[in-house]
Amino acid sequence: MNTQNYLLDAIDVVLAWDISGEAFADAVIAQSGFMAKTNSDEVNWLYSD
Repeated sequence: MNTQNYLLDAIDVVLAWDISGEAFADAVIAQSGFMAKTNSDEVNWLYSD
């Protein structure tokens, strides 16, 4: 499975953490990559830079 399949689960996990809004997106990306067992650097498509 790829990282996209884990995004909703990762959001649920990260919402339980007490982190700032600025770090939320990075935490979701890292968590979804961890859940998919991928490197979070491989999911740059989530960034809109």
